[in-house]
Amino acid sequence: MAESNGTLEQRVSRLEAQVDELTAALAALRGTVAHEAVAPLPPVTAQGLATADGASEELLSWVDRAYVLPRLATTSFILVVALALRTLTDGGVIALQLGTLLGMTYAFVLIAYSWFAYGNRSAQAPVFALWGTVVMCAVVVETHRVFQSLPTLVAYLLLASTGWTTVLMSRRFRVALPVFAGTIGMSFGAFAINYPNPVFPLLTIIMILANAFAAYATGLLRASWLRWLLLLLTLFMVQVWALKLGVSLDRKEPLDVSIAGFFPAVWGLALALAGIALAGVLGKIQEKVSRFDIVLPVFNVLGIFGAVSYALSHKLAEPWIFGVPAVCVGFAHLAVAWWLLRRGGELAHGTTSFALAGGVLIALALPSAVGHALVASTATAALAVGLALVSLRIGAGGLRLVSYLLQFYASASLVVLVHATETTAPSLVGAAASGLLALIGAYHYYWSRRNPPLSGGPLTDRFNRDDRWAALLLVAALLSGFFTLRMGLYQMLQALQLATPPIFSGGQSLLINLAAMALLSIGLRQHSKELRNIGVLVTIVAVCKVFLDLFSFKGLPLLISIFSFGVVAAIASFVLGRWGKAVAGQKEPAGTD
Repeated sequence: MAESNGTLEQRVSRLEAQVDELTAALAALRGTVAHEAVAPLPPVTAQGLATADGASEELLSWVDRAYVLPRLATTSFILVVALALRTLTDGGVIALQLGTLLGMTYAFVLIAYSWFAYGNRSAQAPVFALWGTVVMCAVVVETHRVFQSLPTLVAYLLLASTGWTTVLMSRRFRVALPVFAGTIGMSFGAFAINYPNPVFPLLTIIMILANAFAAYATGLLRASWLRWLLLLLTLFMVQVWALKLGVSLDRKEPLDVSIAGFFPAVWGLALALAGIALAGVLGKIQEKVSRFDIVLPVFNVLGIFGAVSYALSHKLAEPWIFGVPAVCVGFAHLAVAWWLLRRGGELAHGTTSFALAGGVLIALALPSAVGHALVASTATAALAVGLALVSLRIGAGGLRLVSYLLQFYASASLVVLVHATETTAPSLVGAAASGLLALIGAYHYYWSRRNPPLSGGPLTDRFNRDDRWAALLLVAALLSGFFTLRMGLYQMLQALQLATPPIFSGGQSLLINLAAMALLSIGLRQHSKELRNIGVLVTIVAVCKVFLDLFSFKGLPLLISIFSFGVVAAIASFVLGRWGKAVAGQKEPAGTD
């Protein structure tokens, strides 16, 4: 009995221990399952909700900080009042003159309130400044154009006054929005006043002011897009003016006051843009000189000259009336480039652009000034050599590059002129001019290879690395020399009574082929990649010329043309084949030392 009880007590103890173990295991199992199945989900859901709530809160916070809703409400109320005045005026409730006066007064009140709002640092100040300018320009344009109740001069004065007020506001409070709105509003408003026949002299004044205001606005906030927009709009205005002049001159109508005074207005505009560019490169507009100010002189010269040349082609005036002042202005640009260089060294901003603008203007205006295009081309070539010599003396790499471009332009313009004016028989004057240009170009190329270039600033040095653009001088000399030899060939054939078009054309092909042979041979002998590359270029020209000969004539001239080109092709193959060996032969001794 005792043994049974002992055994029973032991069994009960073991059973209690097992129950305790099972209870602990069950509790642990429940905790593990709850942790694995439930715990990972809430963090993901909470994170997603936090992200969504954070984005929406950030958006609402930005809307609150930017005062978007209050500004939209203010805009709505401003437009409601403006539209109410317009509706009452259109319906006859308010007389036209009174409605106009009320509209301008309302716009003036908006602009005046924006002035005080900026002074009080109000968030609504930009809204009143923007819509006050828009309402004023809209009222002026519509009153003058639709109702014809506002004189033209008064309308332009109101637009200019609006722009000037926005400039004063921007200057006083150092904000850019008012002058942005003022310059764009006055510019497009001036175009729209008498569309499609604006009063161009008054419009020119508006555009000069707008470009000046935009330059000032850039000093407050970098906004090159505004300056580019107004420059393009200004040059477009000049081109439209020239077109209207051409139509009136072709019809032999008396010039209306709206399109009269072309030359004085254009000169005023050109000088104003040049002055703005000079202020920009001197750092008067903003500390960091913008690319717009650097390229403005060149765009100014090209845009103005294009419009003036079109007007001159329609007999607006004698060419020298524009040509002589234009040449003087071109030399003035060169003087400004000299002054900038002496003031700031070779790294001074604007030296190359003013030099290029002056050289281009002189080259384009010289034919009108001297009355003879061939003489003008020769004078341009001489000017290019002079600029090259000066660039070496004062250490201006940019000026040297400008001389290359002018030299090439002189020869290219001569080629175009001779090809357009001469028939099969070339003239002695053209031959003399082309011969002189060939000599000047050859000397310029020889000088450039004897005098290494100096530094002209990072941009110029990168653009003219290793003085590679000097190759233009050799091309220019070859072009001019070809037309000189062409004249000699014609005289020789005429003396032999063989100056027929097929023989003369075949002789010209022979000249081109001989030039290619000489350049390739000399290039191989001197190991000059420049001469080799130009020789290959002349060979390509020879290919085109021989291809044209195949369809132009036949017989002995065609035979000479094809045979001489075959010799050129053989020499080119020989030169290109030997070139790699020659270069390897030069490098091998250096590696063995």
